[in-house]
Amino acid sequence: MTFNIETAIIMAGGKGKRFGSSFKPFTELCGKPMIFNIIDKTRKLFKYNIIAISENVENFLYILKNKYKDILLIYTTGIDYSIDLKIILDIIRKRPIIIFPSDIPFIENKTIEKIILSAKDIEEDLITILNKQGEPIGISIIKGNNLNIWNNLKLNEDLININTINDLNNARMMCND
Repeated sequence: MTFNIETAIIMAGGKGKRFGSSFKPFTELCGKPMIFNIIDKTRKLFKYNIIAISENVENFLYILKNKYKDILLIYTTGIDYSIDLKIILDIIRKRPIIIFPSDIPFIENKTIEKIILSAKDIEEDLITILNKQGEPIGISIIKGNNLNIWNNLKLNEDLININTINDLNNARMMCND
């Protein structure tokens, strides 16, 4: 099987419980909404870019629609990440695909390319990406339909995943504004 990922999905429809607001993807970081950072990266690397949203973020969609008129939106429940992911995978049947969280703003294109290259030889249909500490960072590669057996791919770098206001404040210190 050739390994060419054409589709990137950005998960942006959650409740933002740990963060305290479903507005999380649209929170400004380094001068723009956090989700713009990942969209700008995926648009350069992938043919199809899809954002998973729900009624949790419906009031903020004008922010996306004003800047990204060509992005496809898929409505999900916004109740649970695994339920929303299943909805997306039932709609998007072509594999492989890569899933990103909307709250990983500082990931570099070279890191995304490294993830894809490293995942190429992993046989399992689901690959979960871990940071240097072995924690999941919300990035997954889906190669097939058997998601009961997966493999973890541990990166040798730290990636900042913004889950709380404290994470956001720490990330803001990294901005060059």
